Order: sequence, then structure tokens, then C-alpha cells
Amino acid sequence: MSTFTIRVSNSGTNLGGASYGQQPDQGSPSYWDVHITGSSDPNLADGVYDGYCLNPFELIYGFNNYGAQNLAGNDTGSFAAIGLSAVTQTAVDQLNWVLAQNFTSDPKYGGQYNYGEVQYAIWRIMGFTDQQLQPELSDRYLTDNLRNTVSTTDAEFIRAAAESAVAAGGRGSPVGAFFSEIIDPDGNVQPLIIQLQKGKLGDFVWEDTNRNGVQDVGEAGVDSVVVELYDGQGHLLASTVTGDDLSTAGVEHGFFQFTGLKAGDYQVKVVAPTYEFTTRDSVLATDATDSDVDAAGASHIVTLAYGESNQSVDAGIVRAPAPASISGFVYCDDNNDGIKQSNEIPLGGVSVRLTGTDDQGAAVSVTTTTNPDGSYS
Repeated sequence: MSTFTIRVSNSGTNLGGASYGQQPDQGSPSYWDVHITGSSDPNLADGVYDGYCLNPFELIYGFNNYGAQNLAGNDTGSFAAIGLSAVTQTAVDQLNWVLAQNFTSDPKYGGQYNYGEVQYAIWRIMGFTDQQLQPELSDRYLTDNLRNTVSTTDAEFIRAAAESAVAAGGRGSPVGAFFSEIIDPDGNVQPLIIQLQKGKLGDFVWEDTNRNGVQDVGEAGVDSVVVELYDGQGHLLASTVTGDDLSTAGVEHGFFQFTGLKAGDYQVKVVAPTYEFTTRDSVLATDATDSDVDAAGASHIVTLAYGESNQSVDAGIVRAPAPASISGFVYCDDNNDGIKQSNEIPLGGVSVRLTGTDDQGAAVSVTTTTNPDGSYS
């Protein structure tokens, strides 16, 4: 924990006499842009961070300077320290999941959500009721000076998605311990939570039934496949399993997501022991529809810029062929009737060759020798 100075700004404020609603957003859209100066914490560098309020009944004024301290954003003890002692670890995990999705800025959401809806969902996760929050729906800051309509339906979807994701094992939860920080200003002032790392990496594992390395129409995503995330030096950072992308409507299959990532180099590895991997970087596909892993399930090294969402790391898998065999006997067919009879002599030590092509069109030529009883396999 360190002590530093903060101020907050919002696109609905009027700095220096400008009209309301004319302030620029200085990160991805969030309720507040939190400006930090004088920090001595190496995990909290001076700069501007996306931030949200944790208590709708405390005040903070835009462009005032406040002394403040930081607390871990993933620890219930931090919430108790700011007067929210009833907040459970499950709620804390849901809150961090919401922040990690970047609902207001990730292109995958197509502008569906505004920061007022994310803020409202956060308050609901913190335990505040719709009745308590009703007056906030017309707040000038929450609605970006009345330019946004805060849909409680969208906010409820965000809250429910967080609940489902955490209950499902945290799919899409942030990687690492320093994803978020609580900012606690001195005095009776609104506590904030800020997001330090915003990168996302993921996409889709599917069964490439025709083995052409292309995500063709009708080829389904495969659930419960383990996907691991490594840094550029090969250190394991996190793992997840494929399944429904719980941050979007509808039930989907085969999706995975790593969130809350710093800028840097990463590699994805898909672990699918009962499958093989299809053609990598097929010339028949685009980067959005190809497979990006090699025969061992490992992707290229992917370099993420700050806040980048890379949703193009896909893996095509094919069912490993089931073991098959051809077997029989070599014997002396004394009466030449083509039927093996008990009194006919087996021939051991006879060479038997299998030739043909496998299901991939590769030539097959395998030789074995019959056993003393004339059997071969």
C-alpha cells in the first residue's frame, strides 16, 4: 500500500467552463477516469486508469485533488476496510470478472453496453438493491450528461453473466494478482476500483470434421478442452476449459478467454489427448477462420499491446483414429474347401504383408509373421 494523490474526471463534467458532456474519455469508457500522481507502489504507476464507484451513497467531486491509499482489488479484507464488510469473496470475484470483460470497449460487444450499465451492475453485485439505485438512473454523470440511457435489463444481464461465470469456475476471470486495485481517498469520500490490466486473448476450439483446417459452417465447438496460457518465456500463467462464452447472450460451445493481461508476449497451448490437431494456418482460410496451433497444440507467440483484445487464436481438432486391426490364420487347406478345419495344419513363420492407403491417403505397407498356431494380426 502507498499514499498518493488522485483526481477523477468524467465525460459528463464541465472542466474550465466548457459545456457539460464535452470532456474526453482518457481510456476505455468508464464511470470515472482516475488520475494518479505521486505513487510509490511499483504495481500502481502514475497515470490514468478506468474506474468505477463501489458505494453509490458516497460522494467524490471531479477535478478535486484527494490524498488516497490503494488496497488489493481481489481481497474481501479490502472491501471491509472501506465499509463494505458484507461483501463476499464470490461478489469480489464477480466484480473483477465484470471489469475484465471490457464491456464498453471490446469490439465483440458492438457498443451494446455503456459505462452507466456497467456501473449499475457493479453496485448490484456489491449488494445494493434496484430500489436503492433507482434515483441514480437519472444522474448526469451516470448517463454521460443524459446522452446514454442506462438499461437495467442490460445491467442485469451483466450481473447475471458474472454470477454464471464465477459459478462455472471463473471462465474469463482476470489472470494474475494485480489486475485491480481499490482506491480509498482520505475522508468520507467515494471508494473506487480501478482496472490495471486490460488485455484479452482467446477464441475457439472446434472439431474440424473434414480436416481441411477451416472453420466450416456446421463444424461445432468442443467443450471441456483444457487450454493453457504461457508467457513469452514458457512459464505457465493460467489454464481454463472451453465452453459457453458467458459474457454474450445464447449458449455457445468451444470458446475460451484469458483476460486482465498486461501488454507482452503470450502463447496458448491446447491440451486434447483424445484428439489430433488439424492443419495450421491453412491457405484456404483467413486468420479468423483458420487453426493457429501446431501438431503439439501450441500457438505462435502472440504479442498484445496495452488493452488489446486478440480473438483470433483458434484450434481445430480431429478425433484420433481408433485402434484397428486385421487378423487371421495361415494353414494348409488339405481339401481345398476354403474352410479352416481342426485337423488342418497351421503354418507358422509365414510372412504376411498388409498394403493399401489410410484415411489420409498415405500409403501403408506393414509386414508381420504368423505365430506357431498360424495366427497373425
